[in-house]
Amino acid sequence: MKLLLLAVLVASMQSDTTALVEASKAAKAKKKPSTTKVITNADVKKSKGKVTELPASTSKAPAKAKPEPTLLEKQEAERTARLVNEGKRAELEKTIATLEGEVAALETSYYQANDLDYRDRVIAVKFGEAKTKLDAAKKELEGVLGSSGPR
Repeated sequence: MKLLLLAVLVASMQSDTTALVEASKAAKAKKKPSTTKVITNADVKKSKGKVTELPASTSKAPAKAKPEPTLLEKQEAERTARLVNEGKRAELEKTIATLEGEVAALETSYYQANDLDYRDRVIAVKFGEAKTKLDAAKKELEGVLGSSGPR
């Protein structure tokens, strides 16, 4: 019984494949033959033609002087500028704090000195120089803060 079942199964499978093979052959027969020739190495060796190089294209594309920076390059440039500004700002704030301490000490020593001539000749001159340096440092800090945006 099993043999009979196996034989019927094989026969049914074979009939399906033959129908497929016949359909394939029919489609191949209907197909137009290709008119193109495949060039092989042997054909190239047999040819007696000469190789000629065509001149470069006459239309010249405009050359860009400088390519657009990518987003990563822009971000890196902004980051570098920000770090430089932060370094300048920190240095200026340190300088300003030192100068403010110096100005305060000079002012205190001015009022503590008993010699009026020494106060006007020495301490007042030092105070004026320190005050000028302090004002210049504050202006420079404002410039650094102005270029980097509000903090």
